[in-house]
This record gives sequence, C-alpha cells and structure tokens, in this order.
Amino acid sequence: MIFENLRYRVAHLLLRRKQAGFNRQKALYDFASAKNVGILTAVQDEAGIAHVKEFLSYLARNSVKYTVFGYFIGKTIPENFLYLKDMDFITSDDLSFFYIPEGDNIQKFIDEQFDMLINCNIANHFPVEYIAQLSHAKCKVAIMREKAHGYDLLIDISKERTIDYFLKNLVVYLTNLKISK
Repeated sequence: MIFENLRYRVAHLLLRRKQAGFNRQKALYDFASAKNVGILTAVQDEAGIAHVKEFLSYLARNSVKYTVFGYFIGKTIPENFLYLKDMDFITSDDLSFFYIPEGDNIQKFIDEQFDMLINCNIANHFPVEYIAQLSHAKCKVAIMREKAHGYDLLIDISKERTIDYFLKNLVVYLTNLKISK
C-alpha cells in the first residue's frame, strides 16, 4: 500500500510537470454550440454503460459529434464491451509503472481540439484524470470534487454520486446554459 501510494504521488508529480508548459485555448460551450465533444469514462458495468449510451443518443439527436474514451480496471476489457460502437477503451495494461496512460490512441485523444471535454469519471481514476488534464479541449466539464482543477464547469452530484445522476444534470445545465458568441 505504501509503495502504491508512492507510485501515485510520483504520477501526480509527473502530471504537474507536464502541465507546467501546457496552454490551451479556452471557450465556454453549451450543447447548442458544441459540435465536437470528447467523453471520458471509467464505467465498469453494463448499467453504467447503458447510461453513457443513452447520453450519446441525446448528443446524436442534437447533431453533436462525439468520441468516447473509457478506462477499465484490470488487464482485459470484458467481452460484452468489445463491440461497443464509437467507444475506445484502455486497461491497466495500457498504463506505465506510474499509472500514466500510454499509446498513440491516447495521445490522439489528448491532442484532439474538442469544443468540449466531459469527464464522467465518478471514482476519480488517475489515468482518466491524466487524459482530462492534458486535453486540448476548449471547454472542460467534470464532477465537482475537492481537488478538481483545470475545469471550466463543475457539476455538483454530492446528493447522488452516480453516472446517471451526473449525465442527467449535465444535460439540464448545458441545455439551459445560453452562450452568446
């Protein structure tokens, strides 16, 4: 446990070092103005993925293009998740010794100029947070938590910490928010 905590501390230090020279163009978007959205998730079960898929249907109905990137704890992606359309996943095999996600698909996601990045990481897994913090998205949205920084909009879900509750509140806020450009 002590050794694992040390690895995470080094991981956070490496992330802060990488963020030091990081600069992104910031802008605020709502669902009416966002055309390209990146979504990060660490859903581990069928019910959670069902909520994400329902949210993706909402985005598609509103002509919002999306890219989904998920993280699974463990070394393999469960078979029932392998055939999900429009979703890319990583596992612990895709992480460095310090829990930093590695690979061309990860760097491509980080470099993508999304109008909006939505971090649906309920459990605050470091690999997902790493990707979110380094993303070049213009607007970053996440769950409100104690050490959440680098985001443009935080949604408080302290009443019910579930993916369903977060996504429903996200739709309410970003549908009613009116951005004038």
